[in-house]
Amino acid sequence: MFNKTFWKNSLKFGAIAGIACLGYSVVLDLIGITPISGKLFPSNIFILIASVLAVKSYRRNNPDETLHFWEGLSLCFVVALSASIIVGGGLYLFYSTQHGQELLAKFVVEAVKEYTTARQQIIKETNLEYFNNLIAGIKAIDPVSIAFTELKQRPLIAILPSIMISLYYRRQYVK
Repeated sequence: MFNKTFWKNSLKFGAIAGIACLGYSVVLDLIGITPISGKLFPSNIFILIASVLAVKSYRRNNPDETLHFWEGLSLCFVVALSASIIVGGGLYLFYSTQHGQELLAKFVVEAVKEYTTARQQIIKETNLEYFNNLIAGIKAIDPVSIAFTELKQRPLIAILPSIMISLYYRRQYVK
C-alpha cells in the first residue's frame, strides 16, 4: 500500500509549505502586521496546495497510479505536521529575538486593551471568571505557547481538506 516515495513526498512538500508559511509571516512583519493569531490563518492555503501536489506526485510514482484513501489522508497529515513543525520552530525563533519580543509585548497590550473595552459585553455573554481567564491567557502568550499552538492547530485545520483531497485523488487497487 505505502511505497518508498511516501516519506520523500510528504516531507519534501511539507518543508516547502512550512517555508512558504514562514515567508508569509515575514511579509506580514515587513508590512507592519504582527504575524500572530488569525493573521496567520490564510497561510494554511500553502499547506493545502502542498498536500494536493504531494498526493498527485505520490500517485504518479505508484506503478499502477493507484492511491488508497488512507494513503492520501496519511500523506496529507504528514505534510501538515511537518509544515507545522517548521512554522512553529520558525515562529519560536522569531519571537525569541528582541524584535519579536517587542512585537509580542505590543500585541498583548493591544489585545488586553481591546478586550477590556468590551469587558461589559463579554461578562454579560459569559461571566467574570471567563473574562479574567481570557485576560490571563492573553498575558501568558510567549514564544513557546505560539510554537505549540502552531503545532496543535495546523494539522487539525488540515483534516477536512485532507479528507476531500484524498477522496478526490483516490484510485482503488484492482485485483
